[in-house]
Amino acid sequence: MVGVSRSTRARIGARALVVLGIATLPVLVAAALGDLPPPLQITVQGQTEFASKDTTFGRLIRDLELRAQWGRLLDVEGKVLRYRADPGRIMLNGTTAPRSTPLSNGDAIQVVNGIDRNEGTQRVVTLMEGLRPGNPQRTLDTSSVEEIRVEGRISHKVVSIRFRSVGEVTRPPAVALTFDDGPWPANTPKILEILQRMHAKATFFVIGYLAERYPDLIRSEIQAGMAIGSHSWDHPRSPSFKDLEPHRMQTEMSQTIDFLSSQFALQTDLFRPPGGSYDARVVQIANALGMRVVLWDVDPKDWIASGTAKSIADAVLANVRPGSIIDLHDGGGDQSATIQALPWIISGIRKMGLRLVTISG
Repeated sequence: MVGVSRSTRARIGARALVVLGIATLPVLVAAALGDLPPPLQITVQGQTEFASKDTTFGRLIRDLELRAQWGRLLDVEGKVLRYRADPGRIMLNGTTAPRSTPLSNGDAIQVVNGIDRNEGTQRVVTLMEGLRPGNPQRTLDTSSVEEIRVEGRISHKVVSIRFRSVGEVTRPPAVALTFDDGPWPANTPKILEILQRMHAKATFFVIGYLAERYPDLIRSEIQAGMAIGSHSWDHPRSPSFKDLEPHRMQTEMSQTIDFLSSQFALQTDLFRPPGGSYDARVVQIANALGMRVVLWDVDPKDWIASGTAKSIADAVLANVRPGSIIDLHDGGGDQSATIQALPWIISGIRKMGLRLVTISG
């Protein structure tokens, strides 16, 4: 037998102890793990998470830093009234639960963000003072008028506005002649001469850029005692006026009245949209600028090239009645047929016992 030194025997013994320790470690770990309860398996936003047996609903929210986003309160234009209006919720198994609730295996937690909500609208009806024409105005008839406004419940921003005639209608024994698309050097002076010679009044709805180009014609209308309204700045045709962007629409209205005010000290609150193109938005913007939309109920279509003086006069006199507003043109091209028809129109209206008046603001 080969002898083994004392030192060698010591090294062998140490190695044996190490090997024995490594061999027994899994047994010890397994024994230790067997003493611990298995972790809870929780579903959070569809993902699996593990938590210790004694974890509460609130503790898991803190540990995972769960947060629900706030919902905002928006006005009728989509602008934020309050950023922190709806706090949202963190749900346990589809319901709200106290944060102290102990969690169980298989529980499901869902973060529900707050919802953006609109402030909503309210309808406000106001009876306006006195007797008034309609808005839009088609005749000289007057009655009691209600303003019907839809506005934001909190912001009170106007969504829409319209006017409704109510009660008994007062119809004057009068007619209003109106002229569009001027001033026009070839036509406006001739029409003014006829009106003055026959002691008749009329309302001219002028185009802003033409008023700027021919200011002396505007002065002639004012000196003759005629009324003046706005017919937009440059008479947009395509798209139609009611289809313009809101900013363009407002500019078309305001630029003309600002020019008339600054150059002639003329305050007008009458607006006739090009082509009579309007909707609730046109009425609303005009109203915000202090203007009333004025249309007509008699249209002889004197702007059509094939029209004659007789056909224009016949079309007016066959349809006119007390309170009528007649739509004629002094601009836009050759209006010689309208100029020739005008004395017949004035005489025919007076034979009906009706006066010729301007449209008042």
